[in-house]
Amino acid sequence: MVTKKRRRSQLARAGAQRQLARRSERAVRRRRRRLLATVLLTVVMVAALVTWIVLHSDGGGSARAAGVDYAGAVDTSQTQATPTEGAW
Repeated sequence: MVTKKRRRSQLARAGAQRQLARRSERAVRRRRRRLLATVLLTVVMVAALVTWIVLHSDGGGSARAAGVDYAGAVDTSQTQATPTEGAW
C-alpha cells in the first residue's frame, strides 16, 4: 500500500507532466502559427512590391523618363480648325 504522502507526490508529478505536455503542445502550435503568418506576410509583401513595380514601370517611353512638360507643350494660340472638303 502507498502512503498518503507518496500518493500526493505521484499525483503532483503526474499533474506537472501533463502541464508540461500542454505547454509544449501550445508552444509548437504557436511556432507553427508564427511561421505561417511570417510566410503569408512575406508572400503578400512580395506580391505588393511586384504589383507596384509593374504599375509604376515607365516602359521606356513615359513623359517622366523623357522629361516632357505637357503643361508647357499645349499651344493655346491656335484657332478653331475648319474641316476640309472631302475629308470624310
